[in-house]
Amino acid sequence: MLSSLINTPESIYQTLLKFCRVKSVTDSEGEKEAPQFLYEELNKLPYFQKNPKHLSIQPIQGDRLGRSNLYAWIKAEKPVAKTIILMGHFDVVDTDVCGNLKAEAFDPVNYTKLMENEDISEEARIDLESGKWIFGRGTADMKCGLIVQAAVLEEFSRHPELLDVNLLFMAVADEENNACGIQEGVRYLAKLKKEGYEFLCCIDSEPSITLENKECAWIHLGTIGMYTPFTFVLGRETHVGEYFEGLPASLIAFKLGGLLEGSSSFAETFKEVTYPPLTCLKVYDLKPTYSVTVIERIAMYYNSLFVTMTPDELQAMMKTAAKIALGSALEDYHKSWLEKRTHSEKKQFNPQVIEYRELAELAERKSGISKQKMASEFLNSLPNCLELQDRGIRLVNHLVDAAGLIGPAVIIGFLPPYCPSGFNERKTAQELKIIETVEQLVVLAKNQYHQSISIGEIYEGISDLSEFAYKGTARDIHTLSRNFPGWGTDFEYPFEQSKYLDIPVVNLGPIGKDAHKKTERLYLPYALEVLPKLLKEMIERIAN
Repeated sequence: MLSSLINTPESIYQTLLKFCRVKSVTDSEGEKEAPQFLYEELNKLPYFQKNPKHLSIQPIQGDRLGRSNLYAWIKAEKPVAKTIILMGHFDVVDTDVCGNLKAEAFDPVNYTKLMENEDISEEARIDLESGKWIFGRGTADMKCGLIVQAAVLEEFSRHPELLDVNLLFMAVADEENNACGIQEGVRYLAKLKKEGYEFLCCIDSEPSITLENKECAWIHLGTIGMYTPFTFVLGRETHVGEYFEGLPASLIAFKLGGLLEGSSSFAETFKEVTYPPLTCLKVYDLKPTYSVTVIERIAMYYNSLFVTMTPDELQAMMKTAAKIALGSALEDYHKSWLEKRTHSEKKQFNPQVIEYRELAELAERKSGISKQKMASEFLNSLPNCLELQDRGIRLVNHLVDAAGLIGPAVIIGFLPPYCPSGFNERKTAQELKIIETVEQLVVLAKNQYHQSISIGEIYEGISDLSEFAYKGTARDIHTLSRNFPGWGTDFEYPFEQSKYLDIPVVNLGPIGKDAHKKTERLYLPYALEVLPKLLKEMIERIAN
């Protein structure tokens, strides 16, 4: 029960344990249970008993899995437009990395005890033996943040007559995958803004994710952006006994992967901080069955973090790498042919690097069917249970056939999820107010709670804060929308609503470590005793 959470660390703790037992893994049935849990807990509060319309579960429109978000309002008694948003996600990643303890990972107390017998890092062992950390899926990322926000909401609900602003608590689905939850939230907020609401700030409470000062609390003024670029490599099919009659896609793909993976060229530096480089998230061998035939098609997609990098800049770098990989593969092919001097005639190839939009246009000309119709009909024929990334790659594969494209070729494009970057530009009064408030909180935490807090420009973990103030250009939108397989059918980013909202953001969350790993854990003293007070203080200072 959430009653008096703000004054009782034990109550926050017990509610968090109950919430962690809800197995809200992204894209699972359990993800649908999380908003219901929050609804039932919040509905116990007198404020929502008196104002039932201020608490609701709202479906995500068009979501193929039927998921929902939760919205809870504490409204000032005297009607005001000014509103502060508290926001976080309730989905968690799966527990496969936990091995034989994957089922127990949703029970933090038991899981923490079981960690005593596990082979874990020295740092994790020290934290475990201190008794100040609790292990388990969702403890840090990010069910603690949501429960602390709910506790602060409960505190303000006692005396709404003292509020000079409205508070809107948003708990959303699907942060760990395609961000469908927050994108629905953006549409909801855009509608509210048109009705006259004025949003002062959005406060997320994601856990600290940093390579620096891990023991320190952090407040972040912005969040990293993420592209998910893909490469689709098309070779030339042949029997392995007639190797030089074709060209394996694997030869090209392996060279391309070596150029892209971990390359410093793709690691952006912003305000003297260099962020992680591009990394491959999945590899597809599109050969349907075993046969002694070389692989003709391989696809890969990647995680690319950015702050200011444009999609055109990323595509240009991907194209350059693809041209180099094709050239190197053909050089090796010709060298091997000369060494073997087989009876096969040396093949002459016309290597190509093309964007997804060019592939779609080629398929349209070849088939006489509009690219939009071709894409929607194919995607609608696929099972809804397939991930958006799988559906996108299958569509590319389909269009290669429709276009009659002959390899060697590399097709470059984007897949969901796409998350814009968000950062404090120190231009508006609201942005400056946040800077001032954060600096005051750092001093307050040190003097009153003996807690050190670092200020970071960019939150390094992907977060839903990306969606609140799209800073790209019309050119960026043009490039992205034309190079997403399934755009308009499976996926469409609400650029205009995000840009229209233009809400400054800040992240104030718990101290956590090893998000998504077997040893995910939460530092309890800060989470239960200090964070709720700082979050309440931040709201009050931003409101004034």
